[in-house]
Amino acid sequence: MLTGRSRGTGRKGSPWRTTAPKERSGAGKGRKNEAQNGGRQKPSLMEQLFPEETRRYEEARRHAAREIPRLPLDTPPSAPEREEMTLSPHGLDGLPRASRRLQEKFRHDDAISPEITVLVMRNASPNLVEEDFRRLIPRGRHMEGWTLEQGDILKVIAGRNLATLAHAGYYYLLFSSRLSAFIYQGHATRIFRLVSAHTPTSLASPIPPPPGYMVDGMDANAAIESFALIPASQNLELRQLNSPLSPMMESLVKHRGYPSIVKREGKSPYEARLVLDGPQLSANTVRHVLHTSGKDMAVAWSGGQEIAPKISKWVPRANVNPADRDSPQATTLAAANARTEEEQMQRDYDRLQSSDFAASKQSSGSEMARRTPRLVYILGFKTEASLRSFIAFWHRREMTWRGADSGKDVEGDLPPVANVEML
Repeated sequence: MLTGRSRGTGRKGSPWRTTAPKERSGAGKGRKNEAQNGGRQKPSLMEQLFPEETRRYEEARRHAAREIPRLPLDTPPSAPEREEMTLSPHGLDGLPRASRRLQEKFRHDDAISPEITVLVMRNASPNLVEEDFRRLIPRGRHMEGWTLEQGDILKVIAGRNLATLAHAGYYYLLFSSRLSAFIYQGHATRIFRLVSAHTPTSLASPIPPPPGYMVDGMDANAAIESFALIPASQNLELRQLNSPLSPMMESLVKHRGYPSIVKREGKSPYEARLVLDGPQLSANTVRHVLHTSGKDMAVAWSGGQEIAPKISKWVPRANVNPADRDSPQATTLAAANARTEEEQMQRDYDRLQSSDFAASKQSSGSEMARRTPRLVYILGFKTEASLRSFIAFWHRREMTWRGADSGKDVEGDLPPVANVEML
């Protein structure tokens, strides 16, 4: 039938129906041959005829090619690890190499000849106490409140003018060894840098760190709250005095203070320095004011059985006349370091006398006797608590009391103002 032939002819006689399977089969055979040959191309006629020359040419071309390493653009270069200073019972670990070498040198020197080392801190607040410095002693990492033996302070001595006992603006810190002074100096400097970096200085400054914010293993918030030596905007001047020490410093180290102050007769356990701005009162008048005020307030200022503290007048010794103390050579730094305590006291006394004489020329004779020279009183107390309460009440207060005097003296001057500081 016509439809049957046409259907059969289209199935068998069509050219694309019969050749397509052959092409697919040929391609499949080609892929099989490539897979069997390992994917290698067929060698050229040159390679077949001269295999040795072809191999020598390939080796020469391989050696001549430059191997350029690729840059790791996907990963950024790793930053060097920051050295952290951690505390251990034996000192500071993780120190830079120079600091570690100095630490080993000081440890070796202390083992051979131990000596007391002095650090000087300048431009500090005159109201600091020893506890302000002890808060910066390195502490252990695993025991709360445990301070390291290395870095401990033996004594803190405030520098003073020996004529008026006024604070000179610097402190001497005594340590038992060179290593202790070195560790304390490094730890205090590290805390100061941390405080300077995280203390707000203006409205545009970042907010202060919250409690528990750790920086290099240290609580930044606790460090800011405990550091009270100087403001964060100033520079920390904490330096070590080189040996041999001057005669005055040797005396200071030996007696743990100025001998004229700590070794005098009748010294009290806790003392304060009292000076008056304005009319100068005698010791009996000051004692009467303190006794009357303590009786009215039912307070024993002395901290013991007596109401008024012990009052003594400070009189600097002026019987030392060192040679050439007014020469230009005596004003140099080397001469100042070589002075003894008596020579320094004489120099401070001469300056006080010259300033008082210049002030007396500008005032009348009656005022000179009442206002110059400025009297310095030392008040003795039994306990530290009584000393602190006395300073808190009387500092920058008028030295007068109802019943003790009328508030004005005979000449109509206002009552003097008391300046009290811990001695």
